[in-house]
Amino acid sequence: MNLGPAPTELTNYCDGMEVVQPSSDCQTACDMGQRQNDLSDPPDEKSQAAAAEPTVRQPCEKPGVLVVDDEHMVRIMVQLGLERNGFEVWLARSGREAIDLYRRHAEEIAVVLLDVQMPGLDGLKTLEVLHELNPEVRACFMSGDTVACKPEELLERGAAYVIAKPFHLHDLANILRLMAHRASADLFRSSSVCKE
Repeated sequence: MNLGPAPTELTNYCDGMEVVQPSSDCQTACDMGQRQNDLSDPPDEKSQAAAAEPTVRQPCEKPGVLVVDDEHMVRIMVQLGLERNGFEVWLARSGREAIDLYRRHAEEIAVVLLDVQMPGLDGLKTLEVLHELNPEVRACFMSGDTVACKPEELLERGAAYVIAKPFHLHDLANILRLMAHRASADLFRSSSVCKE
């Protein structure tokens, strides 16, 4: 009995984020993350994961994104989604690690994606240090708690964009691509993704 073509995508919800994967992946993103939870981030700074076809076409050069979040699962899911959309990704689990990576790879990193609340240096303090290193640094905050720190305050303190969790990875990729190509802030702030 022919049931027609196999589905081409599988949608999973993990930690408040929707992840779309090709159906050839036998495991869900949640299963994958649970097995990797006990593992540390890969030793090399740039990831080698995510060889699947991107969902959005992009120019030849791969924009670099530094992802800073203290939650391992969030880092991995964002990493996979961005790499599938043609980005080069560096991962940092803390503000201090992000500053160190940025110092070494500032020429390659077009955008910094920061969690607002992290132990030690939080997202705002990390952004302050990054601005000291490079006043032109482009930063996007992701936050699940917009009560503790209002999006308006984050924008006033130097963020180019604020995206609220949960978010769709393809929306995040599109916003970061616009930021990497220095699109007008009005263009991506007017997007329906911005939850200001």
